[in-house]
Amino acid sequence: MTQLDLMGDGDSLSLRGKVYKQLRTDILSGKYKDHEELRENTIAREYGVSRTPVREAIRQLELEGLVHTVPNKGAYVSSIKRKDVEDIYAIRALLEG
Repeated sequence: MTQLDLMGDGDSLSLRGKVYKQLRTDILSGKYKDHEELRENTIAREYGVSRTPVREAIRQLELEGLVHTVPNKGAYVSSIKRKDVEDIYAIRALLEG
């Protein structure tokens, strides 16, 4: 179980930002497999937060292409290839320094 550190770790991220960061890490590390459904209730319970920041994080991950949403079905992890991960980290390194 991964309870988020909500009290702060010197990090000024919003709750949505912390959920996004953790969920993104979980997807990229392989905790959630390709095409696996991301259930808001389960993730919210695991992280110790409400569904709203989870829903917002999933939307942001969808914009990045890590998740795809099927209307009236749910959100699923998109197939991630090694090249995709390398590209993501290269872009982040340029943007974040």
